Amino acid sequence: MEIAFTDEQQLLRDTAAQLGESVGVTSADQIPTGEALDAQWRRLVDLGVPTLRSPRLCGLEASGVETVIVIEELARTLSAVPVAGQAVLATELLEAAGAEKELELIAEGGLRLAPVLVPDLMGFGSAHRPGVAFDAAGATHGLLATRTDGQRRLVCAPLGGDDPRGLDLTREFRCLPADSAASAVVTGEAIDDERWQRVESLAMTAMAADLVGIMQGALDDAVRYAGERAQFGVKIGSFQAVGHLLADALVQVEGARSCLWHAAWAIDHLPADEARLAAMTAKAYASAAGREVVETTVQVFGGIAITWEHVSHLRLRRTLLDRRLFGDETLHYEAIAALRLANRELA
Repeated sequence: MEIAFTDEQQLLRDTAAQLGESVGVTSADQIPTGEALDAQWRRLVDLGVPTLRSPRLCGLEASGVETVIVIEELARTLSAVPVAGQAVLATELLEAAGAEKELELIAEGGLRLAPVLVPDLMGFGSAHRPGVAFDAAGATHGLLATRTDGQRRLVCAPLGGDDPRGLDLTREFRCLPADSAASAVVTGEAIDDERWQRVESLAMTAMAADLVGIMQGALDDAVRYAGERAQFGVKIGSFQAVGHLLADALVQVEGARSCLWHAAWAIDHLPADEARLAAMTAKAYASAAGREVVETTVQVFGGIAITWEHVSHLRLRRTLLDRRLFGDETLHYEAIAALRLANRELA
């Protein structure tokens, strides 16, 4: 496995970082909605992010590595643009189903779809059951899975209702009733089990990338603050206790990133079961490290971090929700243990 970025990947990272800086959120009052958020989405479409993994529209299919590069850089600045849900997961579902018409509409900016999850947010939702549309800001329809004659198919159902705000203030969720499938339309072709497994692996890896981005942004801000804030006549970063907190946080961020890069690479290069194991490992590590790192940075900032105006509570909210999405560390560590015990070759 080559762990160094290519020139093209570094260019993509720089571009995503520039976009992230321009659409980042620094306080609750700056979270974009409505036309402002739609304008940011159009910038994402203009850059071709929603079609990165569609070779028919992008010319060359992006690997999992390029995909997580974009997610991480936008999460680092706490961007509210629905990149993980709409630009990555929804389009990956459509690509798996060979839904060319819908992908072309998304590439043109004429269609907004959000993936629908089960109510506990642990996985993709299915038709005929209640669900929750994830990253649904600006989306008109939700994507659900259904089984017909033993085949897994996608269905597209219209989204309605209000704009509920949950724990994470930077992303929108919408509840779908159990009868939403009544107005749903089958989209694309059947998706085989191996392809579906890779879609799920990408979903777990995407959430791990979001967590790594949040951690990195929080750590960067905390290090900067520790170098500027003076107490007792010296910078607080000179205190050993503060320095150790930040050093431990850095170790956790780098550990999570290492797992993330391996999982992102594995999506396209390893057998489906091994790619799934790598994705679960990355999601578990990032989920456990994410909360600890962000809470550590709250301690470094001190009292200002628990005010409404500061960005720390937004990061903590998003981290707590990311832990839940597609399984937290407890779920995945138990699943990893079961897989290794069942298949010694994966051990």
